[in-house]
Amino acid sequence: MRLHDSLLGAIFLALAIGLIVAASGFHSPPGQKFGPGFFPTIVASVMGAAALGLIAKGLVNRAGRRLVELDPWFSSPRLLVQGAAVFAFLLGYLMLSETLGFLVVAPVLLWLLIWLLWGNPLVALAIAMVASFVIHQFFVSLLLVPLPWGVVPYFKLF
Repeated sequence: MRLHDSLLGAIFLALAIGLIVAASGFHSPPGQKFGPGFFPTIVASVMGAAALGLIAKGLVNRAGRRLVELDPWFSSPRLLVQGAAVFAFLLGYLMLSETLGFLVVAPVLLWLLIWLLWGNPLVALAIAMVASFVIHQFFVSLLLVPLPWGVVPYFKLF
């Protein structure tokens, strides 16, 4: 899929304006010159300037192009289902991980996604189990980022 430069620029300009508005709501600690909204405002301002340049480039080079051009793979139902499954599984993880935990949700969703994309359930199961455990250990042990435990402590697994 290809978006026209002016449409893409307008999207990024709206995002930049939203970031500036959100960053302006950050409260500055007393006695500090630069508060927590300073850096996001700078980044959003640069993004807004780039978006304006993209809009200008799109308007100059419009040459009868459509705003949205779809690639040929959009006509394949199988590829559309696979693409939508990625987003559906991301949403599923976000909704289920706090309740069930990473070590329950990630292997199941990874197994289903790899099975859907590659078609071999046994290989998908092996990859999902190993990948989930490695990702968990990497985040929890090395990066010290807590992942949601969910129901795992009730089973006394770790």
